[in-house]
Amino acid sequence: MSRIIQQMMSPTRGHLRGWKTWLIILPCLVLVACSATSPLTSVGEGPLGSVSLERLPSRGTTAKYGSPQAAFQASHPATVSASAISHLLSGLFISGLDRPGTALRQERYPLFSQEETEFLTPLIMRALSQAGPDQRVRFTLQDDGLITQGTLYLHRTTLRIGLSHYRVSQGHSDPRPAALSLSFAPADALVRDDVPQSWMNIEPEQPRVAVSLEALNQLPAAVPAPTANKTVAEVAPIPASPVSEQTSLQQELQATKDVVVKQAQELQQLKAELESLRRQLTEKESAAPKTRPKTAPRKAAPTP
Repeated sequence: MSRIIQQMMSPTRGHLRGWKTWLIILPCLVLVACSATSPLTSVGEGPLGSVSLERLPSRGTTAKYGSPQAAFQASHPATVSASAISHLLSGLFISGLDRPGTALRQERYPLFSQEETEFLTPLIMRALSQAGPDQRVRFTLQDDGLITQGTLYLHRTTLRIGLSHYRVSQGHSDPRPAALSLSFAPADALVRDDVPQSWMNIEPEQPRVAVSLEALNQLPAAVPAPTANKTVAEVAPIPASPVSEQTSLQQELQATKDVVVKQAQELQQLKAELESLRRQLTEKESAAPKTRPKTAPRKAAPTP
């Protein structure tokens, strides 16, 4: 009787062992599948944003694009110096912004602040060294809830940068870059005859710029502040780099703000002094005794 019971329970135990095995393997398979299909690989992130690698698979003929698109081509992995990346980021400018008072002239503004440049430089340098030939670097910046996003990659000796979103709120349907344009300073580093790859036709609305890596490597490095034991004559004049120009602009802006604040404080102090004088005059007028005019004494009439 016991043998019969054991024979009846043995298939049930086998099924239970099989289910337990599947329950252990299934989450692993899901994780592997997700990592294999996800186009983004995180490189690093921080309070200002993040940097990741984006895989671009070959695009064949689709209903939207009638002809097959060539595969993405990048010269990755690549070793690019921090100085070259810093020059690249600090030399990028954006124009076409709809701001009051700029309708009659084309204003351009730095794409990245000095703080953003210092944040992105080491992450982009690491991303380029880890990227594969089918990957490009994607950067995302967040400022007061506004998103700025773009991509860059190295093809031979040319760094290509594209802007997909510029200071738009999360979930906004209009990324805004169609009416914007990118430029670079110094302009001699631009690759003006750069021919976009055919796969880039699916992103025609994005502003782009191509910069020579060789030209970036030849730009002068940022000059540290002179030490106390060096005289002025020992410090040779060096042409200002885009980073130093941006720092100078920020210093001028801060100086202007300080002047405005100081003037406001002086005006407030002047108002207080005038109010004090007015109060003192009022008190003096109220405290002065009201004098009556003296009447002349009457002369006594002469007696007869």
